[in-house]
Amino acid sequence: MWRLIEYTVGDAGFNMAADEAVALMVESGDSPPTLRFYGWTVPSVTIGAFQRIANINTAVCQTLNIPVVRRPTGGRAIVHDDELTFSLSIGTRAAPFSESLLHNYTIIGTAFFQAFQRLGLDCAITQRRLKRSEASPATANPMCFSAASYSEITIDGRKILGAAQKRYRGALLEQGSIPLSVNRPLLSQVFGSGTTDNDTVAGLREFDESITLSSVQSSVVLAFEEVFKVRLHPGQLAEQEMSLAQELLKKYQSRQWTFRK
Repeated sequence: MWRLIEYTVGDAGFNMAADEAVALMVESGDSPPTLRFYGWTVPSVTIGAFQRIANINTAVCQTLNIPVVRRPTGGRAIVHDDELTFSLSIGTRAAPFSESLLHNYTIIGTAFFQAFQRLGLDCAITQRRLKRSEASPATANPMCFSAASYSEITIDGRKILGAAQKRYRGALLEQGSIPLSVNRPLLSQVFGSGTTDNDTVAGLREFDESITLSSVQSSVVLAFEEVFKVRLHPGQLAEQEMSLAQELLKKYQSRQWTFRK
């Protein structure tokens, strides 16, 4: 049995702290495998754990009151706005997540692919890995949705899901973003117009206006249960997880963490 934490809204720092707290508790065996859905109190930016803060326009973010926080996972920056955000925390000491990083991306990507198909979307799952120049923090476009990497989902070549992972000794954390709509002017302000010229990102409502946040969440839950042969039981953050998240929040609110690169 896995735990499902249904959609709640939080600020940028707490969202990251809660994800890491759950992952650490799953690694220690004190929490069950957990699929968590959440949103953002205000539009926010997360940058990858190894990404340079100079990749985004922090002055614009400050002017627009857009929080910027560094994720525990890798990858590149995301502007979180009208979207369904998710995290998956799962142990890696036993199948099906005990194999390679790419294998884990593949099986998780397969679940999301099936979820989007349930919604009637004509999507594809990416089979290519990013070239070094596309993935390097020094040379790559800083926006996560500028290119689809291995096992991410696209429609007509436009990315509709972005995800990144962190591996712990006995667990993994995957964080991901599923845009419902895309504020392209805001992307241009945060990343610079030169990085958002090509139309590589799309919100699900661009393909079906009837899609709702709730319908996406429900579709993902059903797909996960089918792919991983599990039951997802609704729950909430445990007291110990909340306590740990409050401790970790100090890190995610600190300039030392967010501006460390």
